[in-house]
Amino acid sequence: MENPNEIFPKLPRHIRKLVKDKLDSPDFSLENKEGLLNLHNTYSKFGTVGTDEEFNLAPDRLALKLKNELASHEKMNVNQICIGNGADELLNLVIRTFCNPHQDKILCFSGGNQRILHYAGMNAVEVEELDLEGDFELPVFDVKRAITEHTKVIFIENPNQIVGKCYASFDIVDLAVGFDGVVVIDESAIDYDSEKSLLSMVELCSNVIIVQSFCRAWGLAGLPLGIAYSQKPIISVLNLMKPPFSVNVMTQRMAVKALYVSEQKDRIVQKTIEEREQVKSLLQNLPLVKKVYDSQTNTLLIQVENSEEVINYLKNEEQILVFDASHIKGFENCIRITIGPGINNMRLVKAIKDLPRNTSAGHLFWRSVGRTLRKASLYLGVFRKMFGPGS
Repeated sequence: MENPNEIFPKLPRHIRKLVKDKLDSPDFSLENKEGLLNLHNTYSKFGTVGTDEEFNLAPDRLALKLKNELASHEKMNVNQICIGNGADELLNLVIRTFCNPHQDKILCFSGGNQRILHYAGMNAVEVEELDLEGDFELPVFDVKRAITEHTKVIFIENPNQIVGKCYASFDIVDLAVGFDGVVVIDESAIDYDSEKSLLSMVELCSNVIIVQSFCRAWGLAGLPLGIAYSQKPIISVLNLMKPPFSVNVMTQRMAVKALYVSEQKDRIVQKTIEEREQVKSLLQNLPLVKKVYDSQTNTLLIQVENSEEVINYLKNEEQILVFDASHIKGFENCIRITIGPGINNMRLVKAIKDLPRNTSAGHLFWRSVGRTLRKASLYLGVFRKMFGPGS
């Protein structure tokens, strides 16, 4: 499958026309070639205001240096890579590229997918969410029954964003084989268990797109970078449809630098896993915690006695924000935390450990008394400033 035209039957009619127009347009692939006097574009030729660095030229729209590094790192072909401004841009791009508004349908699974719901809504595409089975496994038979002629994309988060668990690989392969649409596997958090990556499926299944991200273990959330891996026909279309300069100069530079020292990322992953297991061990011994789920990412899903009380206490009294998963079906009274340096983790553990004592009737009473006294002292100080110490 070397010709982009081979993917045309999967594309909406208006996308086919856009792809054809792009293929017929002039190719400016030499625009960033070193030594080239480029008077074609309208960018300033006088450098950048406020810095000695030069950002006056547009980023390499093909991101060839970055793609070459990614290809070497993942042992992939450069033509099997599309990069975007974070995984979000790529997920949105897939929906826009493969789905007819007000006609086609997306399948995804409960326990996350807020991004998919958002972008599907923006593109007027219907979403059907299926419940996970038992121990958060994919409902393979339910998916096959739900597929219709209008089902164009199946989105699978692997690992799941809420539980932090990878699905059985044979279930994902089973769904991809025989499906006439596109299967998108979002591996944004796969670096924490890279052996579970399904990147090898790209060579086996022509309809699979693997999306990864530099925003988690690589620590580039401030310079978002997402990567889509697939066979050449799909990647060719995605590269033509994406905004040409969405990945800026600094993002491309920093990602290349990060790939040069990928062993540093590996050390961070190992440290994160050690901290995660320590936090899990401490939390599951607390009376307030009913269950701590196994995780293969940098997060932990925790079931507590009263999630609303825990969330409000942590936010208002301890200045700690956690993710509220309790509104998602199957995750009642669950919160999700993100593992960080030890001092942050211990602050959270201590806050949850002290919560029952700090929310008891007696504690609340004396805390209220303390607040009243502090206010009275404040007002007294203002009064003395206004009228003098002898008043």
